Amino acid sequence: MFRRLSSSLPKDPEFPADLEKLGYYVNEKDQIRSTAHPDQEFNFFISKNERVCEVQREAMNTCIRSELSHRFRAAGLQTTRLPLNTEPTEPHVPILTSQNISTAKRIVLYLGEAIQDLGVFAYRIIGQESISAGSALDFTHDIQSSKDSADTAIVMANLGQLLWYRRGQRAVTMATWNGLPRKTGVGGPMRIDPLKNHIPANEDVKAHVKSVFEMVGKMARDNAVIDVIGIGDGAEEAVEYLDQNWVRWETQVRAICVGMAFVWTVGSLLNNEKFRDFWGRRARAYLTHHEPVDTPLHGRDQLGCNCFSSGEPTYTENIMPRAYKSMLAYFQLVNDVPGYYETEMAPQADDSNRYVTWQDGMQEEACPESPRAA
Repeated sequence: MFRRLSSSLPKDPEFPADLEKLGYYVNEKDQIRSTAHPDQEFNFFISKNERVCEVQREAMNTCIRSELSHRFRAAGLQTTRLPLNTEPTEPHVPILTSQNISTAKRIVLYLGEAIQDLGVFAYRIIGQESISAGSALDFTHDIQSSKDSADTAIVMANLGQLLWYRRGQRAVTMATWNGLPRKTGVGGPMRIDPLKNHIPANEDVKAHVKSVFEMVGKMARDNAVIDVIGIGDGAEEAVEYLDQNWVRWETQVRAICVGMAFVWTVGSLLNNEKFRDFWGRRARAYLTHHEPVDTPLHGRDQLGCNCFSSGEPTYTENIMPRAYKSMLAYFQLVNDVPGYYETEMAPQADDSNRYVTWQDGMQEEACPESPRAA
């Protein structure tokens, strides 16, 4: 048997978490572009070595997270550590909350996907369009510029960063964990210790969603109303939590919007009859679809609520940047019209462009047959 010492193996690649040193800059349109070629976006495939690409991407994402942190603070969002009263060096999950959370009459609670960093909707949108568009910055600014902004608070959960990196004393996503330094360039990622690398009361997305709602219950006013947005994993876990704890939240949760790209037979999963009735009257689902945002879609039989196109045809993570304005407009409608509830929408059955069928757990768009070639 032959064995190679780690000293003889290729070194793990290193990249500085500095935008300028990586060869990029932020232009006047808030876009990250190459310094050498200003018309080019971030290039992930700089090598045939997957590890090199992975480490470079993590360095870029570190730059983006740092920039977002500064901007969120400037926008009035503060970092709240969960569990509450945790010291900065102790295992905790950071979330974003408005400074007026204890006095606000209304709270907009966002629960995103379990793969994203705090405050990030979609890195692909950040790379292609702008930092503000692909993160929660535009979303935050729109809420803060609304007519009720003084009485509205924002809470942004963090379903992605649930692993505690002890050396860095910070919570990270699985993608960041895989991008952490290794002994060699061909070694595997560090082992995850179920005790040392998990965060109390936030061990997984289910526990984190519960922790966030409990935090809101402690910090917000007793009569504050809550509008909930859930995307992907966040939608599933939020609805499941509310179904099980509706007695506690039925007087405060006012409306729900979810975004998804998969079949989800909510009606058969809800056990609380009162919540099921609320879901049908005060919830909206925004689905991945090529039709313009807000186009009514079939799907109420499966999802139990009215369904609309998100304007995003492919990626779940892009739903929020494309459809959040419609979600906020719906929340405002519910706020302005006392006793408002959704009527059951029935798109025309023969309008195939607006018809979504569900087969074998996958979403398929029903389209008219193309004429066969002669």
